[in-house]
Amino acid sequence: MQRRITAIVTVCPLIACAILLLTPFCLEAEQGRAKGDMTDKTVTQEDQTGTDPRGFAPKFMPYYRYTELENNLVVQEMTLFGMYAFTPRFAMTYEWPIAKYLDATDVSGFPSGQDGTPGDPGTGAPGAGFSRGTAEDDGDAIGMGDLNLRFFIKPEELEWGYDSSKLTGSIMFGSEILFPTATENVLGNESLILSPMLVIVHDTPTHGFFAMMNFYDFTAFKDRRRDKVQQYRGRWFLMQPLTKPGPWYGGIYLLPEFQPVYNFEGNNSFSFWFGPEVGKIIKPGVIVYAKPGWGVSPTSTEREFTFEFGWRWFF
Repeated sequence: MQRRITAIVTVCPLIACAILLLTPFCLEAEQGRAKGDMTDKTVTQEDQTGTDPRGFAPKFMPYYRYTELENNLVVQEMTLFGMYAFTPRFAMTYEWPIAKYLDATDVSGFPSGQDGTPGDPGTGAPGAGFSRGTAEDDGDAIGMGDLNLRFFIKPEELEWGYDSSKLTGSIMFGSEILFPTATENVLGNESLILSPMLVIVHDTPTHGFFAMMNFYDFTAFKDRRRDKVQQYRGRWFLMQPLTKPGPWYGGIYLLPEFQPVYNFEGNNSFSFWFGPEVGKIIKPGVIVYAKPGWGVSPTSTEREFTFEFGWRWFF
């Protein structure tokens, strides 16, 4: 408990600095929206919660996440997450843990021995070959994590609708790139990981949608101490509004996420993680959410429990 409090105290100043740096840009965007001098293309959203992958528009979506592995290794991170739309059909997301804290003191056998790290739990990219000897003597490490970029292409030819309803569907493709930018080797993968991506999104009759993001992760470059990555990774979502926007209790939605991962290396292992997100629209373009998560029968180096909370701001 003392180490978790220490981690929060250490990370909070970094979070405050990031908020101070970004606040002027957010205020400028809000003023521009109030004056009506932003183009319709910039502010138009295909969904109200900012969760639909088809909604190509500038968004700022920072979050904090707590992760605990089955072996008691704990990771806390504050991540800058957002989207930039180059065109209505080509967009990029960025995801960068600017403050990441790792605590290995409760791992069995510390300080000697080897065990696994979670790598980037948000994307499912694994971390392997973590040596407790590479962490500080007290078992802590703090710094910045690996940078993740995703590029989405939304071809018009792969969109469809139905004459009898307003339901639509879309197939998108692209690529995800995980760059080894961590300031400490235990805070990242020490690998350049490429992930071709196929995304299928379809509306549901209950005013929501389901999305299936499918990745094939493989190592393009790695440190010799790290294991090779070759795996299928899914991120499957089902978004369901619970209350209509409007009153104080309105704009609440449920977004469960399922992450199946099949590792083609080693013993061809399979893992599964589940996280139900609950969010609320505060006002148009501003959303807050909380997201607990649990691993299903995790091994010692897989996620046992996670908790994430954050907010989304449309520019």
